[in-house]
Amino acid sequence: MFIEALMVFKSYKPLKLEKGMLFIVQQPRFKEIVKLDRVPANDEEFIRINGYPVEPYIIDVVNPNLPQNELILATPEQIGWFDEGDWCDELCDIEVRHYNRIIEGYDGYVLIEVDYDEEADDADMFKPVLYNNKVTISYADLEDEYDDDDDEEEYETHTESDFD
Repeated sequence: MFIEALMVFKSYKPLKLEKGMLFIVQQPRFKEIVKLDRVPANDEEFIRINGYPVEPYIIDVVNPNLPQNELILATPEQIGWFDEGDWCDELCDIEVRHYNRIIEGYDGYVLIEVDYDEEADDADMFKPVLYNNKVTISYADLEDEYDDDDDEEEYETHTESDFD
């Protein structure tokens, strides 16, 4: 089963910058995640301009009363598989384009695959499912597949006089 959760990006102070680190870049109208494709000549200058690198976390937003350390559903090392949806039969590695669409199109909300244990306490009720030590997430499409107006048109009721 999938539940709604929130992907957040937390900054950290690395010992040195490395290829593949993620950064949040402020564009004129939106924020964008970018991946460091080469190590800059001057780490300190790069950080002064771009800020510290960030890592993605997935947190439980269903129960805000839980202590902070129990809210985390997935750590950066566990975020790896992405389900593109019904049109694709395979999972893929999560990419920067997915992060950006999650931020821009879904305000950070994602769906994460979990096992549900109704006998567990609130903090352990939903356990993320891990495949090769990685969780599976997808876009949080909150729209219904069917529009109510379309259903009414498709299943109109007819009276006997309609068939005369």
